[in-house]
Amino acid sequence: MHMDDLVEQLAANVIDGRCVVLSGRPGSGRTHAARHLGELLQVEGYRPLAVTGSDGDARVPLGAFAPLLAAHGLGVDANDDETSLALIAYTRLPSLLAGSRAPVVVIVDDADRLDPASAVLIGHLARAGVRAVLTTCSGARLPRAVEDGITTGAWVEIRHDGATTDELLALAAAHVGAELSAGAAADLLARADGLPAIARALVTTALLRSAPGGAEVEWRHPIPTTVRRWSVDPAALGAEERRAAETVAVAGHLPAGAVAAVPGLDTLVGSGLLTETAGSIAFTRRLDRDVVRASTPGSVARLRATRAHEVLLEAGHRWRPRATLLAVRAGLRPAEADVLHAARQPELTSSEQAELLAVAPGNHPATALLLGAAASAAGDLDTAGAHLERARDLLASAPDPVAHDELAVRLAHEIGLLHAVRRGDAPAAVRTVNDLLTRVDGTSARRLIETDLVKWRLMAGEEGVNAPVLDIQHVGAAGTVSAAMIGAMIASLDGTRSAAEREVAAGLAALERTDIAPPHARSLLDLSRFLALVFDGELGTADELATQRRDTSALDADPALGMWEYAAAELALHTGRLDDAAVLSERAVRHLAWHDFTGLRASADALRQAVAVRRGGATSARVSPEDEPDVKAALHLARVATAHSPGAVGVLVNTAYRALAEMHGHLGILALDEAWMLSRSPDLAEEIVSLAGRGGIAQALADRVSAHVDGSAHQVARHAAELEEIGLLGRAADCWEQAARLHQESGRHDAASRCRRAATVLRSSRGLGTWPARTVLLSPRETQIAQLAAQRVRSREIGERLGLSVRTVDNHLARVYRKLGVSGRDELVLVLAEATGAR
Repeated sequence: MHMDDLVEQLAANVIDGRCVVLSGRPGSGRTHAARHLGELLQVEGYRPLAVTGSDGDARVPLGAFAPLLAAHGLGVDANDDETSLALIAYTRLPSLLAGSRAPVVVIVDDADRLDPASAVLIGHLARAGVRAVLTTCSGARLPRAVEDGITTGAWVEIRHDGATTDELLALAAAHVGAELSAGAAADLLARADGLPAIARALVTTALLRSAPGGAEVEWRHPIPTTVRRWSVDPAALGAEERRAAETVAVAGHLPAGAVAAVPGLDTLVGSGLLTETAGSIAFTRRLDRDVVRASTPGSVARLRATRAHEVLLEAGHRWRPRATLLAVRAGLRPAEADVLHAARQPELTSSEQAELLAVAPGNHPATALLLGAAASAAGDLDTAGAHLERARDLLASAPDPVAHDELAVRLAHEIGLLHAVRRGDAPAAVRTVNDLLTRVDGTSARRLIETDLVKWRLMAGEEGVNAPVLDIQHVGAAGTVSAAMIGAMIASLDGTRSAAEREVAAGLAALERTDIAPPHARSLLDLSRFLALVFDGELGTADELATQRRDTSALDADPALGMWEYAAAELALHTGRLDDAAVLSERAVRHLAWHDFTGLRASADALRQAVAVRRGGATSARVSPEDEPDVKAALHLARVATAHSPGAVGVLVNTAYRALAEMHGHLGILALDEAWMLSRSPDLAEEIVSLAGRGGIAQALADRVSAHVDGSAHQVARHAAELEEIGLLGRAADCWEQAARLHQESGRHDAASRCRRAATVLRSSRGLGTWPARTVLLSPRETQIAQLAAQRVRSREIGERLGLSVRTVDNHLARVYRKLGVSGRDELVLVLAEATGAR
């Protein structure tokens, strides 16, 4: 939960008369939340009293409440015993606080550390009607009166286990002074485990350097004490448990069956230091693994690697790649074939693959291929090209036809990625892969390469490219995956959701039956599912999917991160959320510069420009839409062109028709609709209506255009509400404005005012901007103040909460009244409620 939302939830419960327990892990921000809650309640007219539970560590009865007791004149003589002090506190303090003129809220931080007498006092305070908020560690024992209160509903327990991904990255950016690179962000998120305190300690002690993809971070070694305090202490483990922890730290993962072979492993799993998931045992927290690994001397690490290698050899085929890696770490000499096989496995990280390639045979085509793939992914394109050319030459003399064909398929894919995606030259990819095809004799390999070639042909702008139809007997599961990826992408961009989902399901099922599928196949199938949801009108579900995948990719340093940032940014553009689109497109450009296997880098840069001009910024396209080979990028560049010159709407129309011809039909329809919003052209309206049969968003846009052509203000307003419900917020706001215009032309001025206000409130509250026409907006500060004023918060309290003077607040309110056409607070409350109801 976002920290602001958490504090608001705590405050709402207190204001409703309930006592609250906030539980969470150490470092999750409980103290921060308690402090901000006190500030918020003070603004609301409450009297927050802070109690530090850790003062109870001295085990002095009522030690935590001593300052509060003294402040209320309830101190005792030195000769009085503990019982006297307790009786005074239990009988007098609750009534004093309950009778206070301003309602009192006692906020106890670290309540799990209170001494027993203070814990009893909490119960007395609550029974007297004094509201209390306790923060405590998850799983800690609560005072009996509090546990009973939770059972009866008098107390509410709220769990907060940490910050969101975006909050942690914002915290890091504020300290560093720049956004972290994708790799550095992933490292931070993995180590911080959602805890702001750990994130703060990490970035405070790290070494930083600027890079094009964002700030790069080098974590200090040895790990600083300020970071280690949040992790396990290896020295505190028993001898058996420490050996087990070191073995897992060196191995990364062990099979669940290793519990029987590695003494102490079951104890560590039971303690929560290790976790068993999907048949694999690993550290629950990355930071703990790093600390244990850093504390393991090199000679001991080799011993642990040897033991892990033995365990993995007994665990079956699935664990052979990691067993080979552990053999290398143990200083053994695994077979060359085992090293090359392991280095090709996607479950190993890039750094683990690099360890294997360092000992791989230099004259083998697979080594050159893997080195080329790694260099290409890292952006070293000249080195990548040299390695891939060497792999092609070595492959020509490979004696094993089966191995030759398998490597040829992977080589064709990497050559296509290098030219079409990393160098932005899809026609060169088509030529080079076709050339490689002439050197491949195997039927299965040829068909797999021809299937993969479809992607590069689509990116090259070739027309009439269809999804391949393959015989499963000739290409196996790997071919099915490749065909499903292409079929799903074509269906999601130009077909139906049901067709796309059939292809996605087929691809995912085939992935379970092969270990030689194209890299990132699962991510690309997920992207097709996302696009199918978007164009079918399931924007909320699609947004949830993109957010989930973005968070997971950021945490895992997955190369798919840039792809999901782009997908979320483009969705934000189409839904009109221009503020969100600006943030997301900036991230997409940065992350795709780090890793891009999709060819979206040019599109992301063009999208960033399109968002900038629609938000009123000044930018110019470096390439004309007509000269851009990628139709997705061309559509964004056409948006830039029309923003600079509304009369150039024909550029957007022509590019939209090009998208329809190049099997990007749904994107073409959205672009035609934007052109219609700019021109209100009857011809474009007719074209949009003719495309309604594609269903989903196409149908919703056609219905809205038809209502506009009919001139029915009531129908246009109805479609405004429907578009907002779907999630097309920018188009909904435009609809409200068109309904207002139609009402005004018919003399229905009150209805026109209601629709106009609905548009203004929607645009202002959701960061939509004013596109396609300049309209009245509330500024973010005006929106914030208007919402507080509508909640009957007084100007003085608004000013205290926002750090503004009363005069400034009133000036803002005056501008709000003028923009919304209201006379004062009472009417503002009604208008905001009416605008929300109208929507």
